[in-house]
Amino acid sequence: MPRGKLAIAVVAALAVSVLVPFTTFRGSDGPDLRALVDDLVEAGAPGALIVTRENGRARAEAAGIADPLHSVRMGPDSRFRAGSISKTFVATVVLQLVQEGKIGLDDTVEGWLPGLVEGGRRITVRQLLSHTSGLPDYVDDPRLTRDLERRWAPVQLVALASSRLRTATGRFAYASTNYILLGLVAEKAAGLPLARLLDDRIFEPLDLRHTGLELSRVHGPHVRGHRPPSHQGVVTGVPVPLESEEAWWAWSAGAVVSTAEDLQRFFAALLEGRLLGRDLLGEMETLIPAGRNRYGLGIAVYPTRCGPAWGHTGNVLGTVVVAWSSRDGSRQLVLVVNSFPLSPALEATVREAQDAAFCSA
Repeated sequence: MPRGKLAIAVVAALAVSVLVPFTTFRGSDGPDLRALVDDLVEAGAPGALIVTRENGRARAEAAGIADPLHSVRMGPDSRFRAGSISKTFVATVVLQLVQEGKIGLDDTVEGWLPGLVEGGRRITVRQLLSHTSGLPDYVDDPRLTRDLERRWAPVQLVALASSRLRTATGRFAYASTNYILLGLVAEKAAGLPLARLLDDRIFEPLDLRHTGLELSRVHGPHVRGHRPPSHQGVVTGVPVPLESEEAWWAWSAGAVVSTAEDLQRFFAALLEGRLLGRDLLGEMETLIPAGRNRYGLGIAVYPTRCGPAWGHTGNVLGTVVVAWSSRDGSRQLVLVVNSFPLSPALEATVREAQDAAFCSA
């Protein structure tokens, strides 16, 4: 791939010329998406949406409430916080910088961010991407949960993690700390803010008009997360809407806001090889065993009854998002429910709905 601005221009040109138009159909082919979203609401989600796509033909249904505080109904085109799906966007930017020779996969954290992480000489960019650095997750620190509305700086989030126990380097242990560090490395390597890198390299070239990195409240009508009362991890009541939606604490690990259509455009472009060269896409798709799900460099594989689904899931501020694709990007699913934690009934219904919708897209 050409370097610098020329690379961005080439990606933009390719994106405009080969993107398949998304046309929404509500025909009788495939599963009854209306029944699936109704089941999700009946199981306890305030609102739900499902969008499937196969070979450019999309089907979509939504039910329930997106934002009760502003009387907004859930719709197939609703904007929502994508949570950890943000990691795939950030991984793509980092791998583009690797492709351009600005970052090396075997570069160390210490080399890019001197003194920030104890033991940073033994942690590589590849390990950050694959969650094998051994670093703890800052999200588990109670100081964060007590002050989510604070405008946390990325280095402060790293500091939260540094006081927690580590796992062995080389072993898979999912931690958002890895992607905070990757955001810092990308900014330093490119000399631009992360939001600008995402805009210039992905959002604008792919015409993702409803996608952005939004750290404060989400702009315009959108899906508001809900949280049910719980006791010792057991849901005990009806979900209530969250008043605060600030996501400074999520930054490069989870602050992207998007729509189902935009997520599908992104994953289609990524998996079809329009954002990375074949070698780097192959690196991204090289998986590490991790239980039922396996993880590559910012992308995961999920087992379904019709074979593996590639993509990522997200869970942030009371919203759960599933973004799955076949390996070639031709079959896709986005599912959203705006409540977390999930009751056993809702979790079971989500599992059934995502499998049914993806396998019959």
